[in-house]
Amino acid sequence: MAATFFMSQYLFDRSSRRGNRPWQDAARYCTVTMVLMAISIIVAGLSKIGADNAKVDFFFYQSQKPLEEVMFTEEEMEYWGDMPAEEISRRYAAMEAIRKHPHEDIKRGQLWRGFTPMFLHFGILHIVFNMMWLWQFGLVLETRFRSLPFLALVLFIALTSNVAQAFDSGANFGGMSGVNYGLFGFMLARSKLHPNPGFVLNPQTTAMLLIWLVVCYLGAMGKHIANTAHLVGFISGGLVGIVNALKGGAWELIQRKRKFRSALRSSAHALHHCKVCQRTELDNPDLEFYVHISDGEEYCKEHLPD
Repeated sequence: MAATFFMSQYLFDRSSRRGNRPWQDAARYCTVTMVLMAISIIVAGLSKIGADNAKVDFFFYQSQKPLEEVMFTEEEMEYWGDMPAEEISRRYAAMEAIRKHPHEDIKRGQLWRGFTPMFLHFGILHIVFNMMWLWQFGLVLETRFRSLPFLALVLFIALTSNVAQAFDSGANFGGMSGVNYGLFGFMLARSKLHPNPGFVLNPQTTAMLLIWLVVCYLGAMGKHIANTAHLVGFISGGLVGIVNALKGGAWELIQRKRKFRSALRSSAHALHHCKVCQRTELDNPDLEFYVHISDGEEYCKEHLPD
């Protein structure tokens, strides 16, 4: 909760001024987030949280059905024992060869499998923690960017993290954690680079998620964790965050800071000062100053009027 308190409070304050209940606005602005959570919960129920995956085979990166169900049609299943042994051996060999390559179902046109493993969960804690983080990140990002851009970001992260995990460990994996780490990477990159990111990440939450990423990747939490999905999701989300920040003015800000530091080194006089606190760049070279449109006066970022 600490990671997104700033944006959550903004949403709740805005809704209270309109006379709405906070969670009514959350439902209105976080449609995609709530749909993702609902699908994940439904899939968890159908699979008995990973205990019976036959009903959710549609969601796996590659079908997990027994070879016999894939090799034979329903009609053939009735008399497959009467088939020539050579034909059965041939089909088994063909299917075993396919199962060794987790991308074969996608190559054969089942493109949805590149995205749907994010809805699979294999335990109570698995889905509880993933839904908690999805809600926190979704509450911030979908409110800030609206539903369609947020959905595009989720799908991109899901695809890249799932494909990478399939290359690493095969097709029997699932979970929203790769997407969550991608959303975290996006927020981290944007909050560090964008001139006006629109949200704040709590440093303690940032440290905790980064430490957990490293600890899991080193194998301290066991082998049944989609660590590649975590890492690739984090990287892909971070790259999108960097691009978003650069498009939003980060490059211009970097150039201005470089020129500013160069001018600061060559001048003993302050170039900027804040009208409220009277601090200048000589007090702190990292201070950012803005001219407000209402009065034309300079303010540091901390005291910039609304």
